[in-house]
Amino acid sequence: MTLTMTGRLAECVLLAYRTPAASVRALVPAGLELVTHGDWAFWNIVVCRVADMRPAGLPAWLGISYSHVAYRLYARARTADGANVEGLYFLRSEADNALIAGAGNWFSDFRFHRAAIDLQATDSAVDLRVISRNGRKGDASLSAREMPAPELAPGSCFDTAAEAAAFLKYRPLGLAVDARSATLKLAEVFRHEQQWQERPLQVTAARWQFLASLGQHDAQLEWASRVAPIDYRWRLGRRLPLAARSSESRLQPAER
Repeated sequence: MTLTMTGRLAECVLLAYRTPAASVRALVPAGLELVTHGDWAFWNIVVCRVADMRPAGLPAWLGISYSHVAYRLYARARTADGANVEGLYFLRSEADNALIAGAGNWFSDFRFHRAAIDLQATDSAVDLRVISRNGRKGDASLSAREMPAPELAPGSCFDTAAEAAAFLKYRPLGLAVDARSATLKLAEVFRHEQQWQERPLQVTAARWQFLASLGQHDAQLEWASRVAPIDYRWRLGRRLPLAARSSESRLQPAER
């Protein structure tokens, strides 16, 4: 059974951090592999305000609006028909709405936790503060300002800003694994690609307690951008059979 939800990203910030692949390999389940560049794997953090989220077909006034922070790793899987599927594997989410934080874990693998999220946005800046409701693991803060053109991050593992942007382009697909049925669980996003517009951000301060709790002290920012408001549709529940994998192949990260 699938569930289709619709809403609007009223505010959205995307951040990509490089980290030694060896430091996060154990965080992805069997059936998924890290997407790597050399010895590096990548976190994708999203900070967004979702407006009027509701089941498809219902009017917007019946929707729920909330703020969401999610921590994902770039990952891929091979399906039984030999296809490679790339997306994002969720390790934790924060939401400031009790219904989303509770029921969201029944319908998705986003790993929601309840938090107080203060997301302040102007035409040129974004500031965030997150206070977790169940311990300090989800605490976070961010200050970022728009800049006129993208720049290659200091110490980047890429040669140019264009290469970084192409490799780290947001993948609108959540991946999870059901080990019992050996299936890949999908959280699919549908949007009008011509309306997807990103503007580069300069991050002046950031603190992610969840990454620190995982020992991710070597994670370094590679890319940050702000997405213009856009309508979204989420389809949850579709599954694909996974290819059979040996334990030896599981140990090798996927690089592109």
